[in-house]
Amino acid sequence: MVGRRSGRLEPHGAVAHSEHVLAFIETGELRMNHGSEITAVAGMLAVVPAGVPHHALGGEGEWWMVGFCASCLKLDESQRLMRPFHEVRAGAVPVMPVAKGRRARVRRLFRELSEEHERDAPEAPELAKSLLLLLLGELCRARPSDADEFAATGLVGDALRFVQRHALEGVSLRDVAKAVHRTPSHVASAVKEATGHTVGDWIRSARVAEAATWLAHTDESLDAIAERVGWRDKTHFIRQFRKVHGVTPAAWRRARR
Repeated sequence: MVGRRSGRLEPHGAVAHSEHVLAFIETGELRMNHGSEITAVAGMLAVVPAGVPHHALGGEGEWWMVGFCASCLKLDESQRLMRPFHEVRAGAVPVMPVAKGRRARVRRLFRELSEEHERDAPEAPELAKSLLLLLLGELCRARPSDADEFAATGLVGDALRFVQRHALEGVSLRDVAKAVHRTPSHVASAVKEATGHTVGDWIRSARVAEAATWLAHTDESLDAIAERVGWRDKTHFIRQFRKVHGVTPAAWRRARR
């Protein structure tokens, strides 16, 4: 399914799509429940992985939407372009803002994808897939990754990629070392020497970044957000958040609101 929709979105009960869904809000806003109430406003992309229960809370405006079968297109969530779907499935916020300078491109890609979808031509399916891959590229740009900024390869690159994918699961240095088949001390020294930051710094950065997104876009309690990003102790969560942003999560939320 692909196309542009407009009007009012009526609330509905929990559903789970059999397809991966990507939407771009052109005007107005859409509200959904993904563990808590989340609002996607104009200029944002919204992500719904296949099989993840969610329900619409309403909305009004214009938005583009595409649903696709990943396996049909030989895609899966371990691939780089599909990583945002994996992150949302693991608990990340399912909405992300597109930079103003790229919104016209995202809109154009959706329009061209819709037109290609309607064409009855032998080359249409391949062209449609190409346009979808470009859209997934825009999705990845809209959700920058701290680990991706450090283009390391080998041991350090593997360690940082593991952190980025699993930081919200409460992982530790020991888990990272096990994943890359090295001792904790070896991984710790290699990451510190290559990046200037400890493995704990990278884990905290990923968790705090996700927590900030939840604080900005939802009304979830600090306890709930702390647990979502891998900290069971709210006091520890507040302390780690303050180390990064210089203020408590509650103060940061008030300033953004």
